[in-house]
Amino acid sequence: MEWRVHSVCMLSGLKYLMVCIFSVILVIGFSEHLLFSTHLTWQPVDRSSVREIQLEDRNSLSTSDNRPLLVLGILSAELNSDFRNASRSTWLSTVSILQDTLPFRIIYKFLLDQPTNDTIVENDKYNDILFLNDTHQGRAVKFGYKLYVWYKYIYEYYPDTLLAVKLDDDVFLCVPQLLKRLNELKSTKLYYGKANKWETNPFAPYIDEMFVVVGKDLLERIVKRKYCTEQCNKTIDLIDTNYGDTSLVSWLSIYDDVDFQGDNHRIVYKLSFETIALDHVKPLFCLRYVLCHKSSIQVMKQLHEYNKPVLVSDAVTGSIFSGDIVRTLLPMPSLATHHNAFAIMDKMPGCDNWAVVTTINYPTKAVKSMASLPNWCLVIVADTKTPLESTYLSKIGMKNNSNYSKIIKYLSVKEQTILYPLLSEIIPLNTFGRKNIGYMYAIHHKAKLIWDFDDDNDGIVDINDFKKHFHYVTVCKHSQNILLNPYPYFGGKETRTWPRGFPLQYIKSNETLPKLCTSRRNVQLGIVQSLANNQPDVDAIYRMTRDVPFNFGASRTFHPPLVLPRGTYAPFNAQATLWFAPSFAYMALPLSVNGRVSDIWRSYIAQCFLHSKNMCLAFSSPYVIQDRNAHDILRDFNAELDLYQKSKQLVEFLSLQQNSFRQYENLDFVELYKQLYTRQYIEQLDIQFAEAWTKTLASITESA
Repeated sequence: MEWRVHSVCMLSGLKYLMVCIFSVILVIGFSEHLLFSTHLTWQPVDRSSVREIQLEDRNSLSTSDNRPLLVLGILSAELNSDFRNASRSTWLSTVSILQDTLPFRIIYKFLLDQPTNDTIVENDKYNDILFLNDTHQGRAVKFGYKLYVWYKYIYEYYPDTLLAVKLDDDVFLCVPQLLKRLNELKSTKLYYGKANKWETNPFAPYIDEMFVVVGKDLLERIVKRKYCTEQCNKTIDLIDTNYGDTSLVSWLSIYDDVDFQGDNHRIVYKLSFETIALDHVKPLFCLRYVLCHKSSIQVMKQLHEYNKPVLVSDAVTGSIFSGDIVRTLLPMPSLATHHNAFAIMDKMPGCDNWAVVTTINYPTKAVKSMASLPNWCLVIVADTKTPLESTYLSKIGMKNNSNYSKIIKYLSVKEQTILYPLLSEIIPLNTFGRKNIGYMYAIHHKAKLIWDFDDDNDGIVDINDFKKHFHYVTVCKHSQNILLNPYPYFGGKETRTWPRGFPLQYIKSNETLPKLCTSRRNVQLGIVQSLANNQPDVDAIYRMTRDVPFNFGASRTFHPPLVLPRGTYAPFNAQATLWFAPSFAYMALPLSVNGRVSDIWRSYIAQCFLHSKNMCLAFSSPYVIQDRNAHDILRDFNAELDLYQKSKQLVEFLSLQQNSFRQYENLDFVELYKQLYTRQYIEQLDIQFAEAWTKTLASITESA
């Protein structure tokens, strides 16, 4: 491919060095970085040497596909890589997923003025950037020229294009809805977008440059005219007003057959961030609109989360859980109103530090150790299969010991029903969820700390290690990722060790192993998860493929706690976890999923609220040893299927909720559960449970 260059320039990159010398013909050997000079003379182009920047492969442009071609140019700037990545991961990914079902074949390119080292590297990775080689910089400087170069490129390289689109990189497209609309309006003389009517513009109305579509005939007319900068003929030449939209409308003004289509009621345009957040970013946005202008990165992600397509089953590869809204809320029976009170205080004295366990076994070593600790109270949440109270307590050593009665509470099924009738009515018997009543009991009895443990985990976190200004490590600045795998830091036995509930898609990802830095900056802890030695908390896939038991190599002396920064998630369990009072409201264990899933879902949900309240989760070196109760690994595998299929999508959804513009102070527990139900993470029982939990908690708070 050749063209004449009539300017002097030098460009250096990581892989390429190009020196442009006055009046020399260069042969360009890296066609994926197409460069246009500001004064170029076009020569015939060998199409086979040009890599087509598209979503799949060249087959999508084969002659057997008779769908019309639509070419998108997304005007961007060198420093806007975050917006480009947001577009790639949101609406452009929808184009990729739906490309075979859309009414158009789609090609897209990001349009940048000139290449730099960083953007060349970016293009090496994504192969979707077109460099215009335009030296004009700044707002409203020769945008008409940039539009002309883009049209010229389309005309030369994709002559069969029916619709040519130029949009800004802060525009979010509702892909199926927009393309359906363009398919309805398609014509070779189409001029489509948001209509502006500035009275000072002699050509008003005109289509705003943030998103503008022109048909094939209009494109051809424009590129066959002369782009003019000096001594121009206004009726023939293309004159640049510095704005893309007013330049374009002046170019089209000489024609009387333009198919002008302003679609303002379908376009969200130039709204403030707050207005978008309050009024437009909703699950049904794309049922009403086709695009959103002035979208922040978070707005793009939120809109995509609400409107991304559901992946369907494939005969070869199977299906992927989408996490999209797939069902609506059904009418539910109202919570029982016949209870005189939701929480009734018994004669047990209050206690600052409580440990909570539910069990069907006789007292284990872990329970006996906990019962013997000074300054700690213990509530044992019984179920129908738990040994009787007298037998159980006698085996702990309480028989004829009145002191034990002040610090150990055997909470029988009958007492659960009396003291917390609403929760007892909702939570099924013989389930892990009965532990929720133990949490409520501890909260009701003045807890400031709650040690949430299983009866096969012996040990407890030393709270003195987490006093104010304690020494810890956290993710270094600029290294943060949405997910963090805490196990490698603490010296897991294998190269890749991961906790139960960690998304399988990321178990080999280095991005989840960020660089860590030490700190003593004061943080408000909400939760501390102690790792366990001997039988660490790993999933069934790990147990079937790796060596277990094992011990972590970390010691508390040389491995201070790992504190997750705001916005970063990691799964934790209900086996050995210390909760601080400000986080008690988020201890609720979902009921409608398996117990192997319940505490992980609880952990991710709790972190969403912790982040919104500026509280932190910490992981510590092992304080406990797990002597694991009998398990069937295949049964565990089946029980954990939701973890394998849904954890990644759940974290992504919660991250968006936590970052949702105005929700830091108003994130609602019950409403979040409703959202999780519509996305098939939990069932309707949990919505009722969330209401019962919040009502019971509120009654305790009000009576305190």
